[in-house]
Amino acid sequence: MSADTMITKELKEFISAHMSDDIVKLLISSSLYPEIDIRLAVSIIDARKKLSLKVPEWASNQNLVFGESVTLEQSSSYQTATYKQSFCKNGYIADITGGLGIDSYYLAKSNKRVLYIERNRELFNNTIHNFRELAANNIECINEEADLSNFKTLLGETLDRWQIGKFDMLYIDPSRRKQGGKRVSLIDEYEPQICTIKEELFKYSDKILVKVSPMADLKSIKDALKEVIRIDIVAVDNECKELLVLLEKNSNTDYSELLINAVQIKEHIADSKIITFTPSIESNSSVQYRNPDNGVYLYEPNVSLLKAGAFKYISVLKNVYKLHKNTHLYCSKEYFADFPGRIFKIKEVADFNKNTIRNLHKTYPKANISSRNFPLNPVALRERLKIDEGGDITIFGCTISTGVKSLIICKSAI
Repeated sequence: MSADTMITKELKEFISAHMSDDIVKLLISSSLYPEIDIRLAVSIIDARKKLSLKVPEWASNQNLVFGESVTLEQSSSYQTATYKQSFCKNGYIADITGGLGIDSYYLAKSNKRVLYIERNRELFNNTIHNFRELAANNIECINEEADLSNFKTLLGETLDRWQIGKFDMLYIDPSRRKQGGKRVSLIDEYEPQICTIKEELFKYSDKILVKVSPMADLKSIKDALKEVIRIDIVAVDNECKELLVLLEKNSNTDYSELLINAVQIKEHIADSKIITFTPSIESNSSVQYRNPDNGVYLYEPNVSLLKAGAFKYISVLKNVYKLHKNTHLYCSKEYFADFPGRIFKIKEVADFNKNTIRNLHKTYPKANISSRNFPLNPVALRERLKIDEGGDITIFGCTISTGVKSLIICKSAI
């Protein structure tokens, strides 16, 4: 049955009426609704709940279909999908691992044409239905598996049909799970295997954008994929979401000169902060180390900066001093509102000793706990201090420049 015939008026009304219901209970009670395809309804309800934060534009559209095969765990949010527009504009793109189509949809908004390729038949049918409902008329869709055996047919024939020499960019979001659902960590284990297919893909485009695991090591990415010229670490609301790796044909950029963008998006792309540097800039940055003082500002970099490894460069760039070589917290008497991360005002600094451990909870019975370069993780530190979670106080357990284990008690400065 096609997506067009599945989305009936009755189904739409049922989904709207049961959006807040427990989907397991709905499945169990399917006999109460003989006129409704309950499994389809539940899959759409479940997807829309998950999409409400990731892609609200899609979640609010009652005409969109999401089948049982849809997976949202690895799919992009509208923020990260929109950010990918910065890699190519007003051009021709092929998304060879189309999936749910979120990236194809947002790339199409800023480019002339996009080729969407997806191997799963059910997912493909639902996605082309959704593209039609979303009026994404510049996306061409092909239901095939893109691999070495048919790149010439899928990509080459599309170039001929579109009457262009090459795609301006190819986009790949490879699966990071093996059959059975087990996660893989090495790029060589991704499906498709980028290292195996990239030379063939370079026949059809000089640029390839690859989405890799946020946990991947930057140097290992460069070593594995070779022709990397840029890596963007994209965080949304201080959670690292994507590593975007740009490859360029015949590039031989040394890792020390690799362009790295640490991207922090709050809610909208317009609110994003981007810090750009290279590993050589980081290694050559000279940093001042000082102990924190009462009344000064404490700066905690966002996760994209920490993942990027801009530990010294951010100190120089924002004119803040570092607490310790391995403690990625920074201080200054001045307030820098544009610092890419959280900003606190220090109330007091206490040595981590028996007296502090015994008495701190009397002054601060509730606090948020973090640790940086400290022997205890936040959970263990909270238990040791006997401090409840919550309140407007944050306590950082850390090592300061003199090597002393300390507790920095502070409040948000924003």
